Amino acid sequence: MLEQLIHHGVIVPELPDPPGLSVVIRGRRLALTPAQEEMALAWAAKKDTPYVTDPVFVGNFLEDFSAALGVRPTLSLEEIDFSPYYGLVDETRRRKEAQTKEERKALAAERKRVREELKAQFGYAIVNGQRVELGTYMVEPSGIFMGRGQHPLRGRWKQGARKEDITLNYGPGTPDLGEGWEQIVWQPESLWVARWKDKLTGKLKYIWLSDTAPVKQSREADKFDQALRLDDKLHAVRAAIQKGLESEDRGRRMVATACYLIDRLCLRVGDEKEADEADTVGATTLRPEHVTLHEDGVAEFQFLGKDSVPWHKTLALPEEVYHSLADLIAHARPSRSAEGADANAAASLPQLFPDITSSTVNGFFSRTLKGLSAKKFRTYHATKVVERSLASSGVRARDPEYKKWRAANLANLEAAQLCNHTKQVRGSWEDTQVRYEQRILAAKARIERYAAQTRESRERYAALQSEAEENESAADESSRDAVRARYVKRLGVARRRVEQALQRRARATEALGKIRAQMEIGKRKREWNTSTSLKSYVDPRVYQRWGERVDYDVLNAFFPTALRRKYAWVQYVDSEGDDEDIAIRPCLPGDLTAVAHLIREVTGDQVSTDDVRGQYLPELGEEWRVALIALGDEQQVAAFAALGPVYGPETALLVDCFALVHPDHRSDRLVDALAAELGRQFERFALMHPVRRGQDAYRLAPRDAGWYDWAPGLPERLGLDGAGAGDASDAED
Repeated sequence: MLEQLIHHGVIVPELPDPPGLSVVIRGRRLALTPAQEEMALAWAAKKDTPYVTDPVFVGNFLEDFSAALGVRPTLSLEEIDFSPYYGLVDETRRRKEAQTKEERKALAAERKRVREELKAQFGYAIVNGQRVELGTYMVEPSGIFMGRGQHPLRGRWKQGARKEDITLNYGPGTPDLGEGWEQIVWQPESLWVARWKDKLTGKLKYIWLSDTAPVKQSREADKFDQALRLDDKLHAVRAAIQKGLESEDRGRRMVATACYLIDRLCLRVGDEKEADEADTVGATTLRPEHVTLHEDGVAEFQFLGKDSVPWHKTLALPEEVYHSLADLIAHARPSRSAEGADANAAASLPQLFPDITSSTVNGFFSRTLKGLSAKKFRTYHATKVVERSLASSGVRARDPEYKKWRAANLANLEAAQLCNHTKQVRGSWEDTQVRYEQRILAAKARIERYAAQTRESRERYAALQSEAEENESAADESSRDAVRARYVKRLGVARRRVEQALQRRARATEALGKIRAQMEIGKRKREWNTSTSLKSYVDPRVYQRWGERVDYDVLNAFFPTALRRKYAWVQYVDSEGDDEDIAIRPCLPGDLTAVAHLIREVTGDQVSTDDVRGQYLPELGEEWRVALIALGDEQQVAAFAALGPVYGPETALLVDCFALVHPDHRSDRLVDALAAELGRQFERFALMHPVRRGQDAYRLAPRDAGWYDWAPGLPERLGLDGAGAGDASDAED
């Protein structure tokens, strides 16, 4: 539940400037309106792509373009002369290619400047006292619908939302977001900022808070926690499925069979489609042609899954499941939902599970484990397969990093295969493999060269050592020390050359292993979309804990940047809440009166709530800041702390900080908890705002250290400049 959601609205793109061209249609020249020109330009931009050879794509676009022109019957490509728009697209490309490096650099800098200005104004929200990013802040413009896989709507014109179509979520209070929005509501249970109905599909579209928002990260952790509750209850869930399979009630057997397939095959439910979507299939929408029962008790499943991705697996079935599926195939019938006006066309075909929906399935599951749904099976099984793969990888802490990287990739690959996350193979693997093989040959040559250097340096060292021993033995007593001293330096140089040669050979050997690992993973992953499982289905804590065991910084070395930010919370999963008696949370507007009173009482300064708000609380359009309060036993404000803004020279960025603790509540426990939370907030800030090349890492450094006496012990815990050594003298346990 949100306490606060403050933002500046979203950007609704305007129509692009029309070029003022015309087309010839069935021999007649026609000037186009700006909206029609937008469609013509979008089509022209696709002219050199495979889409224009796809008859469904072409037919859908021409149907919508003809309707926009008011022309009937639908035009064919041969009846439209798009050459003015093709020429404009070609000329734009030529101008872009002809730009000098300096021109491209200047244009990129200008785009970046505009982008940063827009993000500063629209790209953030204040949520529960913290400034967080939005997932996006721009409403999707009009364009040709591309779809994924063999989507039946591909090529249709997707009209972008206008301001009057958009509802904003904002509160509490009265927003100053201008006029013209469809509605401004306050739904504190929701994490969306804006929504509208898509004019092509009729679905609601949303702009959400970013995955980096703490409130979303908290829900993400809850999602994985709920899925992992299945670990202790899986036997009970499967026992309930088995009982259903053995029931004399055919309806119960039908539901139990669907649940069995969802569990064992990680299938989606299948009834989440709209009427005009592709004929894609899940567990409850299987039809007889999707299942082949073989005499050896094996079932073969073959159909198009989500996004029209081919799904083909076999499964050895227990006798009762085999007979249940055979019965369902024999008695397949259309779903009763096929009678509705909005029914999907596939619903009118014979179904194995007619009238079984996600609600039916989830109701069955939740009777065994409250809150269990079909979706959680995919999360659970994907996480467990990664956990087992990592545990059996044999990787040790002393192994080189590439072996750990390989193990992490192979584990995620297993999850992608389990969930059938395939992708279209692009490019030629043969060309890529040739490049890898060339790199391997070069790496082997380096190893041989460094091995030869190692042998030579060892031989020289051994020869020099023998020479030193002989000369030392031949020398008389009076000159022996001088001879020995003369060789000590030469032997030291020779020994270092041996060590350097060994190090070079070791680095070259590791580089060869790394190239081979990259080649193996590249080859095995090329048909699998491993990003989906990592982003949505695998609990990142499994990777984090494995990384700690094998000394591998898995978040930074394996996860891509976007997921490092999304899963920042896993670094604190074992430390947050260590002291559950001390509640520390962001300061909200409703806390300002108590905070102002605390500051007046501790410092003697006569500050107002407006003073506190303006100096410490985050504001849209301003530098990052966060303010925290610690609550005492009776929920009174016992301490206040703030971080930000950033200041200092361009190459050494400093983060301001301030804190004070009420004298009656000063204790080591509270100071430790406050320091830990400030540290977490600082680390999150640094992760979300990476320094540029040439800049030093952020550093906590108060502009005014006068508050040190008001929070005894905290400056030392935070390692601040000017802090005294040891614990505060007046801190109590």
